Amino acid sequence: LRRPKNTPTTSKNGSGQLQQLTLRKKQEEQVVAGASDGKNNDKLLRTIAAAKDADTIDLEAKAAQKVAQLEQYVRAIKNTGVIMETDEESLALTSQLQDATRTLIKLRYGDFQVTTPYRIKLDLEFQSTIPDFDSKGKDGTIVIELAPISLIPYSVYNFLEIARTWKNGAFHRNAGHVLQAIARSNVKQSMPFQEYSKEYPHKKYTVGYAGRPSGPEFYISIQNNSGAHGPGSQQQHNPYEADCIIGRVIQGVEDGTVDRIHTMPGKEFLSDKNKWVLIRRMHILVPKGDGSDDDEYVEFSSSPEVLPDV
Repeated sequence: LRRPKNTPTTSKNGSGQLQQLTLRKKQEEQVVAGASDGKNNDKLLRTIAAAKDADTIDLEAKAAQKVAQLEQYVRAIKNTGVIMETDEESLALTSQLQDATRTLIKLRYGDFQVTTPYRIKLDLEFQSTIPDFDSKGKDGTIVIELAPISLIPYSVYNFLEIARTWKNGAFHRNAGHVLQAIARSNVKQSMPFQEYSKEYPHKKYTVGYAGRPSGPEFYISIQNNSGAHGPGSQQQHNPYEADCIIGRVIQGVEDGTVDRIHTMPGKEFLSDKNKWVLIRRMHILVPKGDGSDDDEYVEFSSSPEVLPDV
């Protein structure tokens, strides 16, 4: 397989660039102000994107092109059936894809000092079939902290793209070990390879991609699934292959929201849509500042308020 050439980068200096960066900074402050008021900031975000200097736009476009090209090569290798986790060519190519993806994430979603800067907030709607509907109502929230991009960058990037282009979805599987969700967005394909790190196993309340190949459906582990979904699981061909992982739930456990999803009437895949827990919106959250430990998180983008039925 022919490998892509490295994407060149350019730089620019001068007063014009400084003015553009100043304008962009002011608009970013508007976004933060809007986020604190609960407003949808998509229009402001588009304005910020327009204010980027030409070099930054060019860098992001080239980074996206490089990721797309490398992804095609990785998918082609996976389709051969080779054990990618031990094949030298596969390891080299997936490493290139991961490096390119880290660059694209930072250009598109921001570059922060904190190890795990990206979070996704899910707005849930419980239907009247949930047992405690009369006492607790329809609303619920889950926040997922995405894994470090130093470990599994493509899995993180893929979920950021799912959230950014979210259309609709729902938790529709109520199993003893996972709560699985349909995910409908502009991301249609499964992961190009089974990205996994032993440093981020499938522990209780982690979030992973369903299936082999994994995604775009995802699940919350409601028990330790390190064995069931970790290396060598669910097939006999590859002792290293595991479900791709996304992150972990940091809000929705202590307040009982995850447990409440588990009370959907029925077990395993639920054919009756009236029993599903709907995911009405997804919001991408990023640090307000440089990502220090005590930094406040603000909304980077959110899906539309009115969504078609699942």
